[in-house]
Order: sequence, then C-alpha cells, then structure tokens
Amino acid sequence: MNIDWIRADFPGLQEWTYLDNAFIGLYPKQVREGYEEFLDQWMSFNPEGTKTILENWLDKANHVRGMIADFVGAETNEIAFTTCTGSGLNIVINGMKWEKGNNVVFPEHEHNPLDTMTLRRYGVESRPVKVTKGQISLNDLEKAIDNNTKIVQVSQVSYVNGFRLDLKKVSDIAHDHGAKVLVDSTQALGALSTDVKAERVDYVSAAPYKYMMGPAGLAFLYVSSEHLDALEPDRIGWKNQLWEGDYAEEQLDGSTAEKFEYGTINFQGVYGLERSLEYINNLGIENIEKRIITLTDYLWSRLSELGRKMYTLSGNKSPIVSFYQNNPIEVAAKLMLDKVKVTGRKAHGGHVRVSSHFYNTREDIDCFIDKISKFPP
Repeated sequence: MNIDWIRADFPGLQEWTYLDNAFIGLYPKQVREGYEEFLDQWMSFNPEGTKTILENWLDKANHVRGMIADFVGAETNEIAFTTCTGSGLNIVINGMKWEKGNNVVFPEHEHNPLDTMTLRRYGVESRPVKVTKGQISLNDLEKAIDNNTKIVQVSQVSYVNGFRLDLKKVSDIAHDHGAKVLVDSTQALGALSTDVKAERVDYVSAAPYKYMMGPAGLAFLYVSSEHLDALEPDRIGWKNQLWEGDYAEEQLDGSTAEKFEYGTINFQGVYGLERSLEYINNLGIENIEKRIITLTDYLWSRLSELGRKMYTLSGNKSPIVSFYQNNPIEVAAKLMLDKVKVTGRKAHGGHVRVSSHFYNTREDIDCFIDKISKFPP
C-alpha cells in the first residue's frame, strides 16, 4: 500500500484525524464517481442499447450482488439487498416459524437484540448471555443453548469494544443443538476477511457504510442456500408476488435470496457500492486486515502506556479499541473541535471508542494520544 496515494483519495483526511469508522466510514473519491455514473445515466437518459433504464439498474444490481457474494465467500443466489442491518435481521425473524417454548440466545450487548414484539407474541423466550469484562464466554453461550433454541444471534465484532467472536466455534455449538446462527457483520466487513462457508453461519446481515465505505440506505443479507426454501419473505412486492392471474408481473424463483427484496432497491447506492468493493478488492482484504490490526495493536499499547483503563482486550485483533473515560461524550465533542473524530459513549460504562482503517497512520494515532492525554481519565 502506498499510503500517501491512498490518503489522497479521501478528501476528509485533509482536515481530519479520522478514527471513527465504527460509526461512519469515510468515502474515497472513487465511490462518488459511482454515484455520478448513476446520476449521469438517469439525467441524460442514456440506457445501454434497447434496454430500459430499469434493466440497466437491475443488471448492475446483479453484478454487485455477485461481488458481495465473492467478498464473503457465498453464492450469488444467497445474497439479497436490504435497506439496513435491522431489515435483514427482521427478514430472518419474521420469515421463520415460531411456537411457544422456542428460545433465542444473544449477548446482552447486541446492537439489535432479539427481544422483539414478534417473538414475544409467539411466547418465545429471550436468553441474554452476560458480557463479563468486555467479552462473551463461549461456555456461557453454550449453557444458554438447548434443543429448543431456534437462533443464536451474535455480532462478528462488538460495536461496544470490538470483541471478536470465533464464528466457527459459535456455529458448531449452535448446530449441535439444531439452532441456526444469525450474525451482524456490520462492524467487521471491509476490515476483516470473512468466509461464511468456512464459518458455517446460517444468516448474515450487514450495512456497508462503515468499513466497506459504501452507501447508507443499502445493506445486504446472506441466507445459506439450505435455508432459502424454508425462509418465507415477510413482505410482498413486484419482485416476489405470488399472484398468477391476468396482468401479473413475472414471478421470481423462490429458491433465491432475491425473493426477500420484494421491490425497488437503492440503485444509486448499488453503483456506489460497486466502486467501494473495487477499491477494497484492489488493495486486498487480507492486506487491509493486517494493516488495521497492526494499527489497533499500536493504539492499544499507546493507551495502556498512558495509563488508561482498557475496555478492549489485549490482542483482540479487531478494528475497534475502547477505553473507559469520564465524561466521554463531552471529551469526544472537544476532540472534534481539534478535528479529531472518535466516538464517546455513556452506555455500557462510559468509554471512548476508536476505530481506525487502512488509510490511517501511526501519526494519526500519535495525534489522538497527544490530544486525549490532556483529559483526565
């Protein structure tokens, strides 16, 4: 990686020491070019050949669907576009068959915990697993699971302190009891290499506007092919209607994840996501992961040397480092005045969360350490 060249692609870095990708990732200028391609095509009404402009958009969506599948180790027919991470989670929950006596298991710090009106309506028991010293014990997770567990929900990387679970071990435990694994990968994809088949997870929902440097208002859901027939769409539209009468739209093959899309998607976001995936693929996700972990290890060491009480475990190997801090929201706001961007949170114990990306440098981290050292812990 030529970091000087890379940093030139991110206009925000000219002014900011940006260390808040777990909140919102910065765009490189190439992603903007994807948005402009979409707008130019629409404004000039310039579809390819005799295709309608909608056919062009659908072709692009199918191409990017394949890119996403390759990126996470899935098949193209296992990927559906959604609007946000929560939308994917709801598709899974509302598309399954529930009965009283079922239970769901999840760490108590999940961003979207599976304690929903739908599950309460069916009398499904929620079993939160205690988070102790910032981590989830696999033994505690296994104790909460039994043969009535339908879903084990986890985040690949915790949004609180970056705790990283071994998804393969979680899947092995859940599958031994006949349960399925539902993963929120929003804080991992674009920063860490992911292979859904090797990890044996059943469902993954993720939004690309953080480390993937993609759009807001567009996300995606992975559904393992073995579950596609049984998982029913929780809403209808022109892309998945059942009606076969006069003037019906063409029916979609119900054995693909595309049936969960049901209607018009954020096509402009699709054009942007294509460019962000190209950017990441050109650098190589393994190279990105290696660089991020090197930076977070350095950050953890600098904070520890400063005497800060760490919320993130040493050697956690994720993009997020958190430490306990008095008045964290006020501290983060004052750092913004110095053009240093991190997140301050009161929830889960007052803490500051720092999340670097491949375009960051040790100098960025040193700048942050210099600024944060002026605040009492």
